[in-house]
Formats: sequence, structure tokens, C-alpha cells
Amino acid sequence: MTEENKNLENLARYQYADVSARLYSNEQTAPFAKGALEKLIEKMDSSSKDIAEGFYKGAFATEEGMKIAISINAKKYQDALNGLNVAEFYEARLGTLKSVLGDEKTEEAKSIFEKYSGQTIGSINKKFEQANAILKDKTGLFDDKKKDEAKKTIEKLTPLYTLINLIEQRNYETLIPSATKSTYKEEITEALKKLA
Repeated sequence: MTEENKNLENLARYQYADVSARLYSNEQTAPFAKGALEKLIEKMDSSSKDIAEGFYKGAFATEEGMKIAISINAKKYQDALNGLNVAEFYEARLGTLKSVLGDEKTEEAKSIFEKYSGQTIGSINKKFEQANAILKDKTGLFDDKKKDEAKKTIEKLTPLYTLINLIEQRNYETLIPSATKSTYKEEITEALKKLA
């Protein structure tokens, strides 16, 4: 299996781990993180599912176990995402783009993504974050020349960085309903029992 195929496979495999991590990071949505991890198990092939199910039931037993399971699997998602070049990212998020832009505009956008295919999502994020840190630095470690270079990098990368993040956010939003359904079911059932 090539590195590209592995990244694409892991991106799809661990997408609910990313959902789980995002849900868990907010106090109001944290209770729904378990449902996203359950979807992660549900989406596994049958040979992996039996093994993983035992691990996850153990992880669900404690808050700390839950944090560890989310952290490990969300990192696998992030590693896969960061390993994709921009053209691969386009292919991986084709469905998301089509649902927002329609077929014609999505096809037109392909050339933009291909233009940046020499860069990985991880390298773009790293360059953007480093340049941003230089601009926000208050220690005086960076001279005006370095800050000007950082500003140019930010100006150049902002549209691409924003585009990637918007597409990832939209993909996340499409996964939320299926990730939260089991938790809603449990909570509603529990509330009904208490009211009966």
C-alpha cells in the first residue's frame, strides 16, 4: 500500500475520531463524544471490529480511558490529513465539495487544488502557524525582515488555509448527526423513563 493510499484510508477510517475529539473539547458537546467513538467502531471492517470493541468498552469505563481513546485515534486522523497533498485532499473531500458547490463548480475548483498539489496539508498548516507565531511574537526575537516575510507568507497562504479549514469544518458538520444519534437516543430514553 502506498503512503497516499494509507493516508486516504486512515482519513476515512478515523474521521469519527476527529468528530469525537472536537465534541469532547467543548463542555456542552462532550457527552456526545462517546457516540462518535461508537461510530468509529461501527465503520471498521469485521476483522478489526471484534478486537477494537473490547478496547473501546474498556475506554468507555472511565473518563481517563475515554480521553486516551479519543487522543490516540484523533492523532491518527490528523496524521492522515497532514500527510495528504492538496490534490489528494480534493479527492478525499469531493463529496463534501459537491454537496456545497454542485458538480460544475467542484470540477472548476479541481485546477486550484492541483495547483498546490506539491504541498501537503501538514506543510501548509506548519508554514501558516510558524508565520503567525512570528507575527504575534512579543519577545523581540524576530527582526522586521523576518516579520515582513511572515506577513507575506500569511497573505499568500490565508486563502488556501481558510479553504482547507472550511471544507474540514463542513465535513465535520455532515458527520455530526450520525455521531450524536446514539447519545440522543440514550438521553431521551433515560428522560422518558424518569418521567414515566
